[in-house]
Amino acid sequence: MKSREAAYFVEGKSAARNLQQFDFPLVILRTGHAGNSQHHGKKQPGFRENHVPPMHDDIIHQARFDIILRHQYPDSPGGGMLNILGLGFQVAKTELDNDFLHKEVGLALGPDWVDSRLGINKRYSVLTKDYILKTKNADPREAVALARSQNQTPVTLAADAARQAMAQAGVGPDHIGLVIANNDTPFETIPSTANLVAQALGIGSGPHCDVNASCSSFARHMHLLSDMAAALPEFALCVQTAAYTTRTDYGPRSMDGYIWGDGAAAQVVSTRRPGRLKVTPSLFATKPEAAHDVVIDNVGHFRQKGAAVKEFSLKKTEELFQAVAQRFGLDLKSVYTVAHQANFVMQNKIIRGLDLSPERHLRNVQNQGNIAAAGIPSVLAQSLPRLSPGDRIIYAVVGSGLAWGAGLLEVL
Repeated sequence: MKSREAAYFVEGKSAARNLQQFDFPLVILRTGHAGNSQHHGKKQPGFRENHVPPMHDDIIHQARFDIILRHQYPDSPGGGMLNILGLGFQVAKTELDNDFLHKEVGLALGPDWVDSRLGINKRYSVLTKDYILKTKNADPREAVALARSQNQTPVTLAADAARQAMAQAGVGPDHIGLVIANNDTPFETIPSTANLVAQALGIGSGPHCDVNASCSSFARHMHLLSDMAAALPEFALCVQTAAYTTRTDYGPRSMDGYIWGDGAAAQVVSTRRPGRLKVTPSLFATKPEAAHDVVIDNVGHFRQKGAAVKEFSLKKTEELFQAVAQRFGLDLKSVYTVAHQANFVMQNKIIRGLDLSPERHLRNVQNQGNIAAAGIPSVLAQSLPRLSPGDRIIYAVVGSGLAWGAGLLEVL
């Protein structure tokens, strides 16, 4: 008999305490049929069984999220709750507006299509307008060479964003004990972006490494550092960076030329010092069977199964917002929300789908394009000055992998 998935939902405080005996926090079981559920060969007391068909993954992930929070984070982890002390972001120098792309570069899709389908007015590139006009970026290797010659790369963007974050946090290179980096479009396979950024900033030795989850990397970084809070140095630096325009086809039939921009974001975090944002327990997961839905080949252009990815992203984003709000007992209209900055029209669909407050849904994609994993943290960096202590922000993001993450931030 084909196995079915079953989720154990916690009932009562005693059952929540029982979870602490498990080594593995995700109580998601494979069962043959109802009444035969097992976990490590034993039926666990204190739980009510709920047998869920495999297609109901939204229910399964809600159960998983609830159990992760109850089990992994019964109180503040090890060294204390993770705080963001400083944020920064940086976009590339060359502005590309819609008129330039349509009238001069020759993208066939015009302003009406862009307004109705994307809602993006401009974006920024590490490339020059002249290069895009002449070559349409037919060979991404030439784009990489040009960007290097201009000293505009994912690493330089990340370093600029990091300097802003460090200045805001009041720390220097000597204070940073760990760099975690994401880079969707690295110009070199090795060394890691984390070490290149550390070198650019004058940061010394440390366990610096790349942690890549494409557009979901900010969520992955917050989730990872929260999990390892007790082992963190006093200050850690997270960076998310990409130069997607170097991997964009600007031929006449391209729609990607209107979508992508180049940029980076950075955050200084600590579990030992107070900050500007408190990072509460978060969720992160992936769907490996959809790994090839969004792809950039090693020396190729960006490509994706656009319609399928869009539908999945909208559905999953709404589920994530609802899951976080439910877990913390929050009304989505009473908090700020921020989603992956894929495009402006998708943001409007999320607002309508969940009946969110448009004034409390934070976004900037209309003015800088999709800058991948740097999107959400760049919105946070721009928005934080107008927020007040006690304000709460739920973030939710979906990206290549397919991967998704969500969490709650509180302004301090």
